[in-house]
Amino acid sequence: MPKKSYRKILRSIYINLLTLLGIILLLAVIIILSFNSQEFVVHTSNVRMQILETDAAIHDAESKNKTYLLTEDSEHKERYNAAVLLADKKLERLSSNALESAEQNQNIRQLDSLFSLKKAEMNKMVDLIETGGEQEAVKMVTSSTRLTLKSEISMLIDSMLRVNDSLLNERSDNFKVLYIITILLLLFGIAFMIYGLTRVKTQLIPIYEALNNSNEILNAEIEKRNIEIKLKENQMAINEGLINQLREKNKELNQFAYIASHDLQEPLRTVDNFITIFEEDYGKKLDEEAHTYFKFIKSATTRMRDLINGLLQYSRIGKSGDIETVDLNEVLDEIKQDLSQRISETNAEIVSEVLPTLQGYRLELKQLFYNLLGNSLKFVREGVSPKINVSVYESKNNYQITFTDNGIGIPAKYLTKIFDMFSRLHSEKNYSGQGIGLAFCKKITELHEGIISVDSEEGVGTTFIVILKKNLEKTHE
Repeated sequence: MPKKSYRKILRSIYINLLTLLGIILLLAVIIILSFNSQEFVVHTSNVRMQILETDAAIHDAESKNKTYLLTEDSEHKERYNAAVLLADKKLERLSSNALESAEQNQNIRQLDSLFSLKKAEMNKMVDLIETGGEQEAVKMVTSSTRLTLKSEISMLIDSMLRVNDSLLNERSDNFKVLYIITILLLLFGIAFMIYGLTRVKTQLIPIYEALNNSNEILNAEIEKRNIEIKLKENQMAINEGLINQLREKNKELNQFAYIASHDLQEPLRTVDNFITIFEEDYGKKLDEEAHTYFKFIKSATTRMRDLINGLLQYSRIGKSGDIETVDLNEVLDEIKQDLSQRISETNAEIVSEVLPTLQGYRLELKQLFYNLLGNSLKFVREGVSPKINVSVYESKNNYQITFTDNGIGIPAKYLTKIFDMFSRLHSEKNYSGQGIGLAFCKKITELHEGIISVDSEEGVGTTFIVILKKNLEKTHE
């Protein structure tokens, strides 16, 4: 089929889908408006009920006022006070629910004013009864002022009901209109959907035939892909052999690192011993500058010895013993004990969730935790007590353990380098160390078939994320 026909079919499908989507959106808007209109109708009905309840409450207060005037019974006085309080609440509720009509709001304010006058009149009659003015109270009951006030309240209630009924009729009519539009639009949408699907089906038939005709080409392509897959499988087998060779070479390199670093210890000791002997025998004959040179030499040999020891320890990772069940809570407690002096000196706070138990190398995992917590206690901001949070997240095959501190942080440009061997970000004068601690952490994590990453903000703190496999099998030498 020509590309022009494809474009025409796709354009038609696209237009149909957009039109249908527009109808659906319009229908959704109208349905929402219908729901809102229905809510308005219900709300207006509720307001009408509240008007009637308020009117009844006012009449009830007036009735209980008369009862008290006739009986002068304290119990009826309490009922009168309760009725007045109820009428006030009904009026307050009516005022809060009729905010959408300015005319109704004006009526409610007027009703509130009239009821206030009514309450003042009734309370005055109560006071007269209690002070011996029964005759005057009886006159007030039948006074023209009281009757006029009662008539005004009654007419105002009728006016509020008329306003509310008018609003209710208007909203009911709007709801009916929206309801009819919704039904018509829904029917139109269904009809258009049927028409659109029929048209799309008609337009897709040529595409189906074209696809059916190209089936043989696809089968040939599949066969070609199968051949490529077989070639890739062969390549993967070759790669696996190369990986095994790399593992063997890695073993040889580890052995070489061990032997080399071990053998370098002896000449270093010799240099150190001869410097000591030389200073003891000729120290008095040397000037201050010579003593300074010897001090630099001793410092360099000490640092060299520490680096060699670090290299030895690095080469021994994974050779400390067999894989065993390790409770990381016990490991954390041991490290807290080892670092107790530093924790006390810095007033550090270490908070940890319940850590998991997994399969791994106990000594290496302890070294991992020791290095990470030790760094958090070492790289602290001046005048700020360290706060270290250890949290854990469990997935199907792994545990993610997160170490978060509030230390000095790490500049963003160094985040990709801190796991390199002998990588130092600070001078030895400010912070001690050989720059191998995080390299240890990386190798220990990889030994447990996991990964370690870091996220840090300079001057705020650092977060190390360590992912460890749950059930480690002994595949490392």
